[in-house]
Amino acid sequence: MEPISFATALATTIAYFIGIESTHLRNSDKRQFKQEQKIFYHQNTNYDFVVVGGGTAGCIVANRLSKKYTVLLLEAGGYPPPLTNVPVFFDTTYNYADINYQFKTLPQATLRNMSLYQSTGRMLGGSSSHNSLVYNRGNRRDYDNWADITEDPSWKYDAMLKFFKKAETYKGICSVRDQHGFLGPITIETSEGQIYSVWKHAAAELGYKVFDPNGPQKEGFAPTDCARENGRRVSTFDAYLKPILRSRRKLHVVKYAQVDRILFKGKTATGVLYTRHGKELKVRASKEVIVSAGSFGTPFLLFKSGIAPLGLLHKTKISPITYLPVGQNLQDHPGLELGPFTVDHPSYFSNLWSNLTTEEFEKYIKSDKEAILSGIQPKAQAFIVSSAAKERAEHDWPNLELFIIRLNYDPINPSSDIPTNEFYVGMFVGRPEYRKMNFGSVTLDTAAYLRGAKEIERLAKINYKFLQSKQDYSVLLDAIQTCLRILNTKAFQKIGTKLKPNRKCAKEHPFKSNEYWRCVVETTGRNWDHTSGTCRMGHGSSDKNAVVDSKLKIIGLARIRVVDASIIPQITNANIYAAVVALTEKASEDIIQDHEISFIRMSNMFGNRDNITKPFFVS
Repeated sequence: MEPISFATALATTIAYFIGIESTHLRNSDKRQFKQEQKIFYHQNTNYDFVVVGGGTAGCIVANRLSKKYTVLLLEAGGYPPPLTNVPVFFDTTYNYADINYQFKTLPQATLRNMSLYQSTGRMLGGSSSHNSLVYNRGNRRDYDNWADITEDPSWKYDAMLKFFKKAETYKGICSVRDQHGFLGPITIETSEGQIYSVWKHAAAELGYKVFDPNGPQKEGFAPTDCARENGRRVSTFDAYLKPILRSRRKLHVVKYAQVDRILFKGKTATGVLYTRHGKELKVRASKEVIVSAGSFGTPFLLFKSGIAPLGLLHKTKISPITYLPVGQNLQDHPGLELGPFTVDHPSYFSNLWSNLTTEEFEKYIKSDKEAILSGIQPKAQAFIVSSAAKERAEHDWPNLELFIIRLNYDPINPSSDIPTNEFYVGMFVGRPEYRKMNFGSVTLDTAAYLRGAKEIERLAKINYKFLQSKQDYSVLLDAIQTCLRILNTKAFQKIGTKLKPNRKCAKEHPFKSNEYWRCVVETTGRNWDHTSGTCRMGHGSSDKNAVVDSKLKIIGLARIRVVDASIIPQITNANIYAAVVALTEKASEDIIQDHEISFIRMSNMFGNRDNITKPFFVS
């Protein structure tokens, strides 16, 4: 019998643990639940704040508010599995059904009626526990645009900078020190693969500068900043929640808690109704309910609670609380992965299983951020102003992002690893023009709802309406030509870079013809999981497209806010992880300031009536 390789043994071990872990955690959770329920349900049913959703935003707001107030955090999932900490396995954890919601969109007419796949995290940390770790703030004009939309200058980039800095401990290579923070919860490292040196030389050939992607962003080429410490993922669960779970006496966290609806007295939110292991429970929020369930989860909870467009509530016979355009304004970045490109020097890209030796594994254990297991996607990136944006004199506001990646593969299955000499260039339209015409939407499948369906994946009708603007289409074609110029530089030709034809499109059209590239867009177009906008922020009740005001309060209601990516009025021109972190830091400060005066007054009048004597984390 042939000896089992180290890589195969490791793959078998990982596959075993990823297969049993979720079941084990749920079973142990049920056992502990039975032991604790008698104590729990007679101890605390009243909190200052109830936070719905322990995802990217929920972990942050729960941390910040529980420094001063009692907070109950309700999360539908559980702990992120240990494998989520290993950056190279993000594709595996992204596709793992037990820790994610998995959606399919409606057929996209401009993509030959192809349905797109979308995965969002159902675990503490949410999608920050499974994303690609990329930490791009976006452009300063993105935030200045938010300030214009909301008529609130506190959303301008110069005002938001303190929240970006507050959130991070910067350990990257960039030199713009006054643009970064050094004492925050999220550690930011810079990832530099071997291919980055070629990328920099290509930039110089084309006349682009290399810059700090967050210092602030401008047109040019850049390394990749990522939420990682010593080669391991840093999610908002890792950064904000995990360190305080056993010590923060004002914070209670309940996992596997499915919030069914928000409770109201008239137009005032009073608490929530949730189900845990088949038992229905009510909990009261004396100050506010904070909804942080994500760009799909938040609108669905509002739908079920009677906050929705008039037509939807009428069809479902849900008792209305208020009529608002919840679920409209859905946005993501339309794009594609161009390739494969091949090189003559495979050393620029590592094959995981061929190179995963005991020495490499030891490098990871010793927190070497250059270990194969610590590798992230993308390997290098660029922010480009398209021809159309230049015509609008937007020279300082890139609307294209390009980045080198190794296409998705399953690290658990060594046979699925792609050749070491192949790579792709990911690209997307950073500022989609469809927003000026017809936004996407997520709404409730009313027929499924009336049949009794409860799972959000079965109820969601998602339509991005990608590339319905001719402008977006031409911008994406512009991105392809920019990509080809980059890979035709001497820097890339020196390593023998070549593009393989797309078999389907090459059969239909001459290789590299305009028709060929349109076929490529139509057959390989995709979303990039930057879902946002479904509870759009605006300037108040006079803004008919808004669900929340600039302080994230739901318009027309009291004691309820939305704090997550769904409030973004227009998507930033880059990955949205950093944007969500900063907006949540800002929202947390706004909430505390709103309640500080009354908190001090009540404390002076009645003293501290905190009846929580020890941390209570339902594990």
